[in-house]
Amino acid sequence: MFKSKFNIMEMLEMAKEIEKRGYKLYSTQAKKTDNMKLEKILNKLAADEKDHYNTFDKLEKEYEKMDKKNYGYLEDVEVNDYLKSLVEYEVFPKGEQEELIEMEIEEVLNTAIKSEKDSILLYQELKPYNNEQTKEVLNKLIEEEKDHYVKLISFKKEYEDGN
Repeated sequence: MFKSKFNIMEMLEMAKEIEKRGYKLYSTQAKKTDNMKLEKILNKLAADEKDHYNTFDKLEKEYEKMDKKNYGYLEDVEVNDYLKSLVEYEVFPKGEQEELIEMEIEEVLNTAIKSEKDSILLYQELKPYNNEQTKEVLNKLIEEEKDHYVKLISFKKEYEDGN
């Protein structure tokens, strides 16, 4: 069942969970692949996801320090069905243990590409519900996720052309 309202702290927790799942997928698959170039890409992506998690964690701690009367924008906000479905079902879906399954290179790439694309969409959709500081962080992360997406697409094309 969809939740109709989230507050900023819940949104940050969701973002942290997404980054944690991404880290787990990339770090696990990097250890499993025999392709050295893919291993290097996945290790870099895992490190970036860990950095993203830490960024959201830092933001969360900053919000926790604020005096409640100064953060009206932290109150519950109505969330549309599109955003709710992205959070709950699309980006590294909860309950799926894909990161633990032995995956072929194509499956790893397709899962990673979809997840990066969904992260971009989610962070774009979160921006209207946040203050300027958080929007700046989201914009930076969106650019990094776009870079991940491009790297994965490029590797996939290179891999497909070589096979």
